[in-house]
Amino acid sequence: MIEQAKLLRVFTLIRLLKQQPGRTLPELAQAFDCHPRTITRYLALLEEIGYFIDEDGQRRKFIFEAEPDKPSYFSPEEIGVMRQALAALDLESPLGESLRRKLYLTSELIPLADELLDMHQGRVVQQLVAAIKDRCRVRLLRYQSPNSGTVRDREVEPLALTDNYAQLNAVEVESGQLRTYKIRRIEAIEVLATPCDHPASEEHLDVFGMTGPAWLTVTLRLTARAYRLLVEEHAAARSYVLPDPVPASDLGYLFRGEVRSYLGIGRFVLGLPTEVEVVEPTEFREFLREKVGRARW
Repeated sequence: MIEQAKLLRVFTLIRLLKQQPGRTLPELAQAFDCHPRTITRYLALLEEIGYFIDEDGQRRKFIFEAEPDKPSYFSPEEIGVMRQALAALDLESPLGESLRRKLYLTSELIPLADELLDMHQGRVVQQLVAAIKDRCRVRLLRYQSPNSGTVRDREVEPLALTDNYAQLNAVEVESGQLRTYKIRRIEAIEVLATPCDHPASEEHLDVFGMTGPAWLTVTLRLTARAYRLLVEEHAAARSYVLPDPVPASDLGYLFRGEVRSYLGIGRFVLGLPTEVEVVEPTEFREFLREKVGRARW
């Protein structure tokens, strides 16, 4: 599993280096939450297996592409066969290193980065389904928290997969609280032998991953940017948003839904104070004013 995680990080690095413009060494290190020396080792590995790493005048790294008319080392048919073979490859087999060096000599294999990440998420879901069924704890390895900005392991008791298998509802062992985890932010899963202590939860989470004693109705007006950010970060909220039949200036979208707590939706509103208007309820406005009043600015 550790070797698989390393390989996935290399694929992600390839994808970042293919983007224009490139990224500096400190930017790459920040993206992976590691020391720049680690990125330097990865870059050396990419050059060793056949990629050409170049640098522009602002010291941004990128993959140098060969001439477009240069013939591919592999034919499209061969690439297709190798993609299928790689999907079933035992990454810890003795042949893994040799095959890796031979397969990635052509940039036409770079789309594998996205494909393998999708496959990896599928494996994570499979492991979580089994852990939920067997009622055993799991460790989310190097989970990337968007709220705290940290990357660390989380031991949890999995309860359910929601939002079309995009989210995991689980009890965090450290705090004992019910939380929501994005599958795409989980680097790897370690299934533990420890059985779950908490009973299967019947608590309901809202689209912002919060729980509470009762449903609370909230209505918001959103700009187009606020709407995009809302559905990108909280995909399940899309069903609560419609074009506003009577738009107010640039507030062209209307969110009307139920939440279990003002904490999650409040965090979203306070992050976009000039692009969201609270229509109702009054209690939610008071909640936001109280939070702003306690801000340490």
